[in-house]
Amino acid sequence: MYVWMEIRHIVFFENLFTNISKYALENTRVFLDVKDIGNSVVIIMKNTSKAPLDFDSDITERFVRGDKSRHEAGSGLGLAIVKSFTEVQNGTFMIETDGDLFKSILSFHKS
Repeated sequence: MYVWMEIRHIVFFENLFTNISKYALENTRVFLDVKDIGNSVVIIMKNTSKAPLDFDSDITERFVRGDKSRHEAGSGLGLAIVKSFTEVQNGTFMIETDGDLFKSILSFHKS
């Protein structure tokens, strides 16, 4: 399978990898899966969080941070930007958590 990426795609991948570098548990692996499913391409990024995942609202909304006690630099806009850019391209963006496992799931229709 080939994946064609344009500069517009780089913005949200940069935001996702930046979040991983800030919030993933040190010395753990990050998984990136690209799946060809029917008329869609699904990209799943998984990592282990270094802090408990205790957000009680939609973390993809603007100015929402995953952990209220975080002191790292950040505006809480990164995942909102990813969601907006994905939706503009008729895709979907979701976050799933399972314990300390954080999953970012992007889905795009094939052209």
